[in-house]
Amino acid sequence: MIEVLGTDKQITNYKSVNDIDPENLEFYVMQFVDYTDVEISWAEKTYELNTSILTRFEDIEISSHFLADEKQVSLHISIPYYNTEKELSESPVFFLITQQGLFLFSNHEVDDYLNKSFDHKFAILDQLSNLESYIKFQIEFISDYYADIIELETKKVKLLASKILLEKEFSKDVMDLITRYKFNNLLLKESLIETTRVFNLYKKSPWHHKYNIKATIEAELSDLSVVSDYIQFNFDRLNDLKENVSNKIDLEQNHIFKMLTVVTVCISLPTLIAGIYGMNFENMPELKSFHGYFIALIAMLFAAILPYFYFKRKKWF
Repeated sequence: MIEVLGTDKQITNYKSVNDIDPENLEFYVMQFVDYTDVEISWAEKTYELNTSILTRFEDIEISSHFLADEKQVSLHISIPYYNTEKELSESPVFFLITQQGLFLFSNHEVDDYLNKSFDHKFAILDQLSNLESYIKFQIEFISDYYADIIELETKKVKLLASKILLEKEFSKDVMDLITRYKFNNLLLKESLIETTRVFNLYKKSPWHHKYNIKATIEAELSDLSVVSDYIQFNFDRLNDLKENVSNKIDLEQNHIFKMLTVVTVCISLPTLIAGIYGMNFENMPELKSFHGYFIALIAMLFAAILPYFYFKRKKWF
């Protein structure tokens, strides 16, 4: 699907590039959702775009995230978002800035999530009047988006911290949840580093003179730096939580081992007495004693009770 924001500020959706009349189309933004090879080829021929960045986004080289020449500048950013399973995922989004307009390439999942969760931020689009203002909006939106999504993760971490501090017993699910939150923060950190690098590269390129957005990028880079501190704070808190849970589990295991030790001693001593007098040697005078059986029972009872009071006095339980 192709979504076009025209210079008349009207949004038009096209199912196919065959429905678009490029000669009579004036636009600020053209977005390709779940783009196909046919649509990419059409954009290359119609608007002379260099779309090589769309096929190299998995590489770690700078050229897979930022390309600039006289005709266009290409940016690749991996956007973290919550998928249909409510799990944090990421998807590549490409920004191709030209004199003709802004071209976006994304998939429907991230596009649907942004439209549903941040529709209030798109309300100001009617107030924008030129291509430069739309580019500024995209840059500012990305920075605000990172702040919002990291705020959501921070709330989850805080809620988990409050829950862990109140609970005394833990299951494997708690440790799995901590691990998942740490993975989410790693994903956010990686994406944030990538975005920061792309913004810095744009600021250093000649293109920042063509659109007066250098001040905007510098301001957003400052905001992203603050957001990065929150990610580090989440890492520190999750590490503390993991250590706290591990310590409580160790204490619980020590308590269990102590209880097992007490039970073992309380059982082993009476068993020892029963074993001795169960050997049935001929020269055991206690076997012929009239009260021998009762004496053995009393000895076994005391052998079980005395260790119990001893360990209780030592505050083992």
